[in-house]
Amino acid sequence: MATTYERKKQRQNNIMYSIITAVLVFAVFFTMVTTFYVKAENDAYEMLHIQTKQIKDDLMLQLKSDRENLVTMANFAAKLYADGESYDLMFESFKPIGLFANIGILNQDNTFVTKMGSVDLNGKISFEAEAARGAYISGREPDLTGDGKDLIRSAVPIQVNGVTVGVLYGVIPLDVIGEKYNNMAKELNAQLFVYDKETGKFVIDTISEEPGELADFKDREYNDGYSYDKLVNSEKGYTSFKSIITGEDLYIHYSTLEDFDWGIMLARYETQVFEETHKIAKNLVGFFTVILLIIVAYLQLILKSEKDRAKLHSESSEIRHLLLEINQQQEKITTALQRIKEFSNARSVFFTDTDGEDFYYINPDMREKLLVGEDRKYFHAELFRYVANIRHTGDLAIRFMRIVPNKHLLKTNPDLYHFSIQHSIKEVSFAILADKNNHVSILGAINPKKSAMVRKLIEDISICFTIAIYNKKHLSRTELAATTDSLTGALNRVAYKKDILVFDEEKPEDFSCIYIDVNELHIRNNKYGHAAGDEMLIYIANSLKEVFYGQHIYRMGGDEFLVFTQKVSQENVKQNIEAFVELLKPKGYHVAIGLSYRTQNTNCEEMVREAEIRMYEAKAQYYQNKEQISVSEDVEKTYMQVKTGIREIDAMISILKEHYNGIYRVSLNTDNAHRILMPAYLGYKEDEEHFSKLLKKYNNDLVHPDSHRAVTNFLNYDAIKRQIAEGKNPSITYKKANGETVILSVYNLAENNDDVDDTLWVFARE
Repeated sequence: MATTYERKKQRQNNIMYSIITAVLVFAVFFTMVTTFYVKAENDAYEMLHIQTKQIKDDLMLQLKSDRENLVTMANFAAKLYADGESYDLMFESFKPIGLFANIGILNQDNTFVTKMGSVDLNGKISFEAEAARGAYISGREPDLTGDGKDLIRSAVPIQVNGVTVGVLYGVIPLDVIGEKYNNMAKELNAQLFVYDKETGKFVIDTISEEPGELADFKDREYNDGYSYDKLVNSEKGYTSFKSIITGEDLYIHYSTLEDFDWGIMLARYETQVFEETHKIAKNLVGFFTVILLIIVAYLQLILKSEKDRAKLHSESSEIRHLLLEINQQQEKITTALQRIKEFSNARSVFFTDTDGEDFYYINPDMREKLLVGEDRKYFHAELFRYVANIRHTGDLAIRFMRIVPNKHLLKTNPDLYHFSIQHSIKEVSFAILADKNNHVSILGAINPKKSAMVRKLIEDISICFTIAIYNKKHLSRTELAATTDSLTGALNRVAYKKDILVFDEEKPEDFSCIYIDVNELHIRNNKYGHAAGDEMLIYIANSLKEVFYGQHIYRMGGDEFLVFTQKVSQENVKQNIEAFVELLKPKGYHVAIGLSYRTQNTNCEEMVREAEIRMYEAKAQYYQNKEQISVSEDVEKTYMQVKTGIREIDAMISILKEHYNGIYRVSLNTDNAHRILMPAYLGYKEDEEHFSKLLKKYNNDLVHPDSHRAVTNFLNYDAIKRQIAEGKNPSITYKKANGETVILSVYNLAENNDDVDDTLWVFARE
């Protein structure tokens, strides 16, 4: 009890220390972030001050340059006036320069002269007042000569002999000055305001399309230490208030253009000021999050050991429970291995023993990683060799081992090292159970991600697993013999009858039935003996197991096999069939194959019948081709011989006659047919008449009158094409005049249903 109490107390202390550490980490984080934001705010004000000065200097330089140009033009105008010439020459030679888009002259009689003509401004402006002002630049004022649109005027007096004879104006449109300095503000990622200090009207406003005025900022919510009065009455400084556009704080530096009666403000939104600080803060959040996660992980480790022990105990109990039910349900072995795989997060889990038992579990999407064939034999042999080496050191009951392809393995067993690298084996963790009778069992996992946990689990259940497999092995021999073909090891017809009931109930998707008939087995038995025939059947069965690994493979009779595949596309099934045929070529074996495929199974027997019919057609084609080759060889050798295969064809046809009234291969486009199995009452000759005419005659002569209309409606090639194009197999059941019930089915022989032509017509007895 004392040990348990101490362990509990230590756990509580660890949790308390972790919480205190987390609080301290948060306090440090908060202090650092606050410091960064204060510094960012100060830096923002300093940067605004520097950039405001840059824009102010540029604007003053531009205005002074424009005034100098205007003074030069005023001197030229004075010379024209003194010479008694008009100002037309100056207007005609003027081109927009600097910020000036146009110029005009106010005469003593208050007429305003431009390139476009003169305008009387009496009552709108006073020449005497303008002459008295001297050189100046206005704020935002209405255009007196046009539609009253606001503009800026830069004025310089025209003097002759010390007397002002006119006032020359340079006109600056608001959009011209606004565009230039708006672009400059954008480059600085800031907002710019320039205003006439006398009127407060903005001459540059980068926020609003219609320039406002300084008074718009009067009702803003200023931050502590700042106010509108301080902004208006100070020559330069800082201010900050909330924007009514975004709701953010707006940070501003303002100043005065010394030689002009203008004020300037440069502003940035809070998001712009703290953009970099936000990034730093995010990085800090990430950094401190990692620290907190480490703390949390430490806490998790404290609790995880108890949780893992509980989980291990629970998983071990569940697997033991599954193993107790192995005698009743064979799939419990797979389920137990699956649970070990999921618990250890391994690539695969396996069990093998010296009696030849071999079980495994691997996810279907990793099937290509499974060791098969000679690779699997070699792998198991190496594991048993390790066991043999260990047993030399003494009697062994149970031991856990781990093999890793490292330098030590490369030095001691280079073959196994290279084998592991080639098959992407990073680790093999397994338990060995041996008895005094040299019976050895191995339960292991390949590439487990939880090595320590899988070791504890495998050690805990390996004895139970071995005993369960041993009991099952001895109790299931009778059941295995009842469902397995003794010669080939494939499933037999008993298993077939049992499985099709399951398939019809579960309706698996991408379901295929492959019917295989071995050609010339009878000839091989007669020529080389039954041992050669058995060898042929065993080889074909093993080839099917290799190509269709994990699928259901049956030996249906002496020379017939059948394969059901699930969740395999039609294209992949065809590729597997081709691979199977390639495996037979080196041995000189030949088979006839029929395939039926459904996106979802609904009736296994219907699919088997369809595949069987296509198999018989392939078998007939094989012997027809063989007969043609044989005749060709006979002509070349100039002697006659008995043609092989005829006896098997006769046997095949006799079997077909037991089930089918007739089988024809029909072209729906040409209405011609090729007879595969022809009954006596339908004497079709390929060079005489169309198949549809014979069907009508057959309907009138041999079909029961009650079925005439239904059969007539069915015998419509266009309707048949449409049904096949929809993925259906047209079929009709009718009675003949003699009372016999017949099922007429039409199958598409082409690979797709886009262009229906080549079909198989099957008349089957019900």
